[in-house]
Amino acid sequence: MSYMRSEARQRQILSCAKRVFAERGFHAANVSHICEAAGIGRGTLYQYFANKHSVLTAILRETLGRVRDLMEQMATQTSYPPPEQLTRAQAIAFSSHQLRQLLAVVFEDSDTLRILLREAVGLDVEVEKLLGEIDDALIGILERDLERAHAAGYIRDLDCRLVATAIVGGVEKLALAAMRSATLVDLDALALEATRLHAIGTLSERFKPD
Repeated sequence: MSYMRSEARQRQILSCAKRVFAERGFHAANVSHICEAAGIGRGTLYQYFANKHSVLTAILRETLGRVRDLMEQMATQTSYPPPEQLTRAQAIAFSSHQLRQLLAVVFEDSDTLRILLREAVGLDVEVEKLLGEIDDALIGILERDLERAHAAGYIRDLDCRLVATAIVGGVEKLALAAMRSATLVDLDALALEATRLHAIGTLSERFKPD
């Protein structure tokens, strides 16, 4: 095998570990399973991680980093056309696209989705803290987005933090239900339905009729 620099090797281990944790479950998986999936010896893994728990927390920190990066990007990139120029259907499509971007970062793939919503939940204090930070970052992104949408005249007066929390919780619950039914999680449909559900109660009356 050709030499792989350390950063790339670490990413490879985490990628393989995500698949192992998702398929076997965190408790049933062990270091040997991760090493086998990555094609490395235990000694190589221990150069990067102390145990499988540290591998899991690295996966969660990686997810948190992606969310925080998106938060910074969306803070400067999001612009809203005047609501009088849009129909409600167009406004919902626009908002759905924003939410879909967020879901793509958090639920990078089905393995990450399963780890975040099933395998990591309730594991221990450190993991719960990381999950809480991910949730807080997600809610923060949506809260800011709702505040900007309100300033642009897209939505009525509301408690942006409360609504953002409800959206994040609803999306997570819908994704969890999809996993329990062994169906593929359609993030496009999930973003659209979540947006429709909340937009009906939040959109202002300034849009042109459909």
